[in-house]
Amino acid sequence: MIREAILFGGVLYILITIAQVLDRPMIWIEGVVVSVALAAATTYYLVQDEHNLHTSEIISLWAAVLLFVVYGCLKYGGVL
Repeated sequence: MIREAILFGGVLYILITIAQVLDRPMIWIEGVVVSVALAAATTYYLVQDEHNLHTSEIISLWAAVLLFVVYGCLKYGGVL
């Protein structure tokens, strides 16, 4: 059931991205990149085994946390 929910969510977000591109055609490159990334992430989740999936989720989580810390430091330091 979780895999079906992930598939539904991925397809839904791709459709939302397509609707945004149709509304604002000047962002078509960004829309294509986002759609490809969403399709790749959804496909990766559906195809990979549990151990590799868990490892990639942990890496993605810590990458997001560290990027947030870097952003906060740069914002606090006045660089951004």
